[in-house]
Amino acid sequence: MNRDEILEKSRQENRGQDVASLEVSRSSIVFGWIVAVCLLAFVSVVEAIKYDRMNSGIFFAVMAGCSAIFIRKYLKLRKKHELYISIIYVIAAVAFLVAWILQLMK
Repeated sequence: MNRDEILEKSRQENRGQDVASLEVSRSSIVFGWIVAVCLLAFVSVVEAIKYDRMNSGIFFAVMAGCSAIFIRKYLKLRKKHELYISIIYVIAAVAFLVAWILQLMK
């Protein structure tokens, strides 16, 4: 690919959108995800201290989100390590889902 082909492909992918705006949106989503995960961890720790139990539902949500990220990365990039990481996250998400369901049934 030469330079002009790369620029044309980039224009088609962005469909006339401002590249700076797209980058700010992406970094904002990452920042929001980090804040959400930190808050979920805080809530989980407080709940563990207060009620002497772990909230598996919170961990299920985090693992499901992480698995979605790596599944999408694998589908876009087709890199094997992304697939392996996504499988690990899916297994963890399913395990926490089962634990959460068992907690609800008590």
